[in-house]
Amino acid sequence: MAQTVPSTYRRRGTQLGPDPVPAWVITTETAFDTDLGVIKTGKEAEVSLVERADGDTVSLMAVKRYRGVTHRGFRNDAVYRAGRQMRDTRAQRAADAGTTKGDTFRTDQWAANEFDVMAALWSKGAAVPYPVQRVGTELMIEYLGDEDEAAPRLMAVDLDADLASSLFAQFLELLRAIVEVGIVHGDLSPYNLLVWEDRLWAIDFPQAVDLHLNSEAPALLRRDVENVCKFFASKGVAAADPEAVMAGLPPIATRRPHPA
Repeated sequence: MAQTVPSTYRRRGTQLGPDPVPAWVITTETAFDTDLGVIKTGKEAEVSLVERADGDTVSLMAVKRYRGVTHRGFRNDAVYRAGRQMRDTRAQRAADAGTTKGDTFRTDQWAANEFDVMAALWSKGAAVPYPVQRVGTELMIEYLGDEDEAAPRLMAVDLDADLASSLFAQFLELLRAIVEVGIVHGDLSPYNLLVWEDRLWAIDFPQAVDLHLNSEAPALLRRDVENVCKFFASKGVAAADPEAVMAGLPPIATRRPHPA
């Protein structure tokens, strides 16, 4: 049964998305959110479709709810946490020690990292869903899809030659934007690239790492490129050469880190 609750957009403790806030985001204090059910499950979270309404004004959004570290399929996250530091030193010590409370802090850190990265990328104009708000380990973001279906993963899209070439060109543009912000997705593949109305979108950024602070960032970037190029090469895109794609990116040493 669908559950309807007051919107938390204006509630204290809610982290809000970047300005300018898109017109479709309902920000009024009198709005209500109705959870319409789970539309996707993943290694670290599940995503539900939520309808926010204030009178006759209605919008659909996706809500990503993280599982605790002990209940996630993606628990070996040490390579992604390298270089990250929490502002709360006690929380950092607990997370490093692997205590129960530390695991809670780690889960919150993953959610916060994803929200911050998406905000930075959206502000740059990259093709990522707008991050509406974050409350703890719950992220509310722009929904890609319509009332009948969510946007499919790239892996599931039936591509002809023209669409494959167009989406690969969009991937190169998206990759450059991600790199220019100073991050690496870290788990990029045809499973977390979505296609909606012939446009390519990137999702799932909790494990994203800083190009300057994480020593594994160059290797993770190359893996991302190889994963996506392999898919497009299988669809007949001749330009999907990992070496050529890597060579087309600015040297890591010349990039500036993104804001903390």
